[in-house]
Amino acid sequence: MCPVTDMHVVIVAGGTGGHLFPGVAVAREFQRRGARVTFLTTPKAATGELLARYGLTWEPVASRALVGLGWGARLRTLFSLPGNVLAARRRLKELAPHLVLGMGGYAAAPVGLAAWSLGIPLALHEQNAIPGLTNRRLARLARRIFLSFPDPRGLPAEKCRWTGNPIREEFFQAAPPRPERPFTVLIMGGSQGARHLNRQVVAALPLLAERRGELRFLHLTGEADYEEVAAGYRQAGFPAEVAPFSPEVAALMGRAHLVVCRAGASTLAELMALGRAAVLIPYPFAAGNHQEANARYLEAQGAAEVVLNKDFTAPLFADKIGQFLAQPEALAAMEAAARSLARPGAAQEIVAGCLEMLDAQEG
Repeated sequence: MCPVTDMHVVIVAGGTGGHLFPGVAVAREFQRRGARVTFLTTPKAATGELLARYGLTWEPVASRALVGLGWGARLRTLFSLPGNVLAARRRLKELAPHLVLGMGGYAAAPVGLAAWSLGIPLALHEQNAIPGLTNRRLARLARRIFLSFPDPRGLPAEKCRWTGNPIREEFFQAAPPRPERPFTVLIMGGSQGARHLNRQVVAALPLLAERRGELRFLHLTGEADYEEVAAGYRQAGFPAEVAPFSPEVAALMGRAHLVVCRAGASTLAELMALGRAAVLIPYPFAAGNHQEANARYLEAQGAAEVVLNKDFTAPLFADKIGQFLAQPEALAAMEAAARSLARPGAAQEIVAGCLEMLDAQEG
C-alpha cells in the first residue's frame, strides 16, 4: 500500500446532510493523516457551499434519484444510469484514486458502479438502521461496509464492521455547564422543519401555561413555519428562541434538557455524542421507514422515547413535559444511556478500516 501521504481518496455522497456530514467527518480524518480527498456529490449550490466551508475539494456528479418517484421518473433514472456510469468512469480514470468510499444517496450509485468496473477498491458506509437502496445494490461489489447500527439488516455480514456514524468534532467538545433551570426543550424537525411537530408544540403552550416560569424553548422551525411558530410563542407569552435553522446545533443541544426531533441517523449520533434525552418522532415517509428503525434502537437501549407522527399531539407533548419535570431521575437515566451509545471514534475507525482493506488487497 502506498503511504497515506501519497494517497488520493474519492468520497461520494448524496446531496442531503444525512449523507454529506458523515462524509465530511471521514474526509477530514483522511486529510489529518495526509491523504488527498476529492468529494463527488450532487450539483446543488448549498452542497458546494457546505463542502467549501470545510475546505474540501468537490465536483458534481451526474445522477438521478429513484426512490419516492413516479414510474416515469424512475424509468428516466434507469435509462440515464449507463451514461452516468460512463461519465463517472471517465472522471475516476482522470482522478486515479486509490479508494472510493460511498456514503449512500443516489449520487453514489454511478460512481460506485464505475469504481467496481475499473477495479478501484470500493467501501461503503450505511448511516441508517435499514440500509438504503444504493448501498443494498452496491453491497455485493464493495469490499468493506461500515455500519452506524450493529445489525447488518440483509447486508453481507462478513463484509460489515460496526463503527457508528461519524459526526462533526464540535459534538464531542466539552459543552459549557448547563443550568438546571429553566428546563430547556429543543424542538427541531430537520433542515426543512416539520409542520406537524411545529403546530402541535405551539398548540400545547396553553396547556403548559402554569409551568411558563419553569420552561424555555429553543425551536428550529424550517423556513416555511418560522413566522407562525414565532407568533405562537409570543401570543402564549413563553420565553423562546425561534429560528428557521441554525448552524450551531451542537451548542443548542448542549443547552437542552430534552430534545424533540425526527430520527435521522446523524441527529441520533449527535444526541448520543452529547448525551441528551430525546422524544423521537420518526418522519413517517422516510424510505423503508428507516427513521422508525433508527429510533427504536435508541428506545430499546433506554436512551429515548419514540412517538409516532400520528400520535404526536399537543396534549401528549404537554404530558411528556410534565412527566420529565416530575421525574428528573428518568431524564438522567436516558442521558446516561444515550452517552453510553456514542461512538466518538467512528471516523477514525472507518479510515483505519479502509487502510486495512487496502493492505489486505496488496497482501
